Amino acid sequence: MRLRAGEPRDAADVRALLEGLIGHRLADDLVGELNTQLLRFLGGEGTTMVVLEDEGRVRGLVSVWVRRGLYDDGPVALVDRLVLEPAYQTPENARRLLEQALGVARTVGALDLEVLDSEGSYLPEEALATLGLTEARMWRSSML
Repeated sequence: MRLRAGEPRDAADVRALLEGLIGHRLADDLVGELNTQLLRFLGGEGTTMVVLEDEGRVRGLVSVWVRRGLYDDGPVALVDRLVLEPAYQTPENARRLLEQALGVARTVGALDLEVLDSEGSYLPEEALATLGLTEARMWRSSML
């Protein structure tokens, strides 16, 4: 197993992870849209994806956004997804991906790392606690 930066060639494996989360295959038009979004994300300013690769396939990923808010003294890194195939869902694998997210945050001089508890994310408490992450409040409104 190894961790590395996500690449466009990972599109099929990223799709498989997403299909595993939603429980069915994506329609062809959605596959095209996902590929476009992946390319946009990988080429975007302030966005990073780290993947966990094993046996030549992506088995998990963490996506990191870096933003600067109105009242922030410096950049803030935000993990919006941490996804692992069921067979790879271990606190150790989650911790390894989160450590990489912390590394990205440090590289850009981020003052904070925020981790969203997004639907489908695998965030075992022991992995979060090991890295010194603490729970914070958040409100959400679904626009759909």
